[in-house]
Amino acid sequence: MRQALFGTRQRIAIFAIVLGSVVLFVAMVSWVGYLVVDSIGAPGPSATGSGPCGSADSVNLQLVSAEGHTVQACTRDRPACPNATRFSLSNQLRSSSRRYILLIQLDAALPAEAAEQTLTLHPGPGFMPDEPASSTPTSALIQVTPRDPYENGYTTVSGALTISSTHGVARGRIDGNFTGPTRPDRPAPTPIPGSPVQIAGTFACNH
Repeated sequence: MRQALFGTRQRIAIFAIVLGSVVLFVAMVSWVGYLVVDSIGAPGPSATGSGPCGSADSVNLQLVSAEGHTVQACTRDRPACPNATRFSLSNQLRSSSRRYILLIQLDAALPAEAAEQTLTLHPGPGFMPDEPASSTPTSALIQVTPRDPYENGYTTVSGALTISSTHGVARGRIDGNFTGPTRPDRPAPTPIPGSPVQIAGTFACNH
């Protein structure tokens, strides 16, 4: 009797171990799958840090809607900004409501040592040409794309980007007017409730 009871307990223990291993394996596969799916359409590193945005964040933007609602979007670690033929920064930002994708491009490379200069923001959805038209930056492109759920990016109306560089660390300040999000069936989109009409803030990146 005792031997039969011992055998039953042994089988139950083995079953529990096997079941636990299967559950752990499924959880790991699901997590990896979520990370893969989550990264689709989200260029640049994931946002770092947690909690409210503050002075410790290397990218810290303020998005103000037409209704006066303000959202802070940021990331803690200083992102990379490749600078081979032109300056470019692409990174995800966290906020209290959703995530965003920030893209900043200049029409030329930024020297490792560069005095502060103010560049006009390229209006409209736009894109930078394949080859830089100048050896020094003259204009900038900024795109802010909301995620969770994913929407098209906000369209630049006007504004400026002030940028400088010291020892390969670029620091900039954004002050722009936007509209959107854009839609293919709306060539001239109008602001929708909650979408930002002003985006301002600072960033620092390594190039």
